[in-house]
Amino acid sequence: MKPRQLTLVLVLLLAVGNISEVSAQSWMKQLGKKAEEAAKQKVEEKVQEKTKKAVDKAFDEAEELAKQKKQKKPDVSIVEPADTGTPADNTSDWDNNEPYYALKKGAVITYTMYNGKGKVQGYNKSEVIELNRTKTSVKATVSGKITDAKGRVQNGGTFTMRAQSGNFYVNMLDVIPPKGLEGADFDASMTGNDMVIPTKLKPGQSLPDAKATLKMKMETGTDVMDMPPLEFQIFNRKAVRAEIVDTPVGQFVCFKLIQTVSADYPIVGTQQGTTITWIGKGLGVVKTEHYDAKGKLTSRMLLTGIE
Repeated sequence: MKPRQLTLVLVLLLAVGNISEVSAQSWMKQLGKKAEEAAKQKVEEKVQEKTKKAVDKAFDEAEELAKQKKQKKPDVSIVEPADTGTPADNTSDWDNNEPYYALKKGAVITYTMYNGKGKVQGYNKSEVIELNRTKTSVKATVSGKITDAKGRVQNGGTFTMRAQSGNFYVNMLDVIPPKGLEGADFDASMTGNDMVIPTKLKPGQSLPDAKATLKMKMETGTDVMDMPPLEFQIFNRKAVRAEIVDTPVGQFVCFKLIQTVSADYPIVGTQQGTTITWIGKGLGVVKTEHYDAKGKLTSRMLLTGIE
């Protein structure tokens, strides 16, 4: 290349360099920003990977512990609440072979939920939307909705209720929704035996225990995570006596049932308490009270609406 031509090339390169200096600086800034973002993303991915491994390890340990406890009945060291209530003299209202639950199409029942101090926490409303009867059984599809004290929906869905040869069967999955998972995207399956409420009850009668294992798969972003199983046991179930229960919609003769409830939550541990339920013929649950292991009232639910 001739000196003149070389000089021209250098001049052109210098000119191009001067013209593109600002663009080059901008490009370098963008490149640095992208490099910083890439490094940050890499660190986040490593943190997520370590967190996932730690969570998986904790879940595996919890699942192994649950398996070890599965065959054992929980050690019970709870204080049973005082036996209060108004005994019913005439018990014919509950001993006439009438189903305990309101299995009538279109029936709408509303409960008000309170905390241990009597403050309204929300409402539980259910409606029988479909009913199938045979000579010996009844199966109902029920639409339920739980709202907070301001009427905001917290949970809802449909579930089934069934009565066979006069006995009422309760699916544990329908009565023990996973707490703290409202709004989460998960699939749940449950194994175990249903809770049974016989047609005929008498004071002091022992009722069958119920046990269930709840397994869940939760979607977290793009992953599906197997949650450790939740173990539930309901035992020491017994029928106490017929009592009169006052509600805003009337006075009812009910049978009082008491039972011990044990919930084994992975990582958190086992929680126990006592649940007392008053059930009325043709109505189902009229009132429930839950007490902690020390015998302190923690929550209450009362029938407040019938349509």
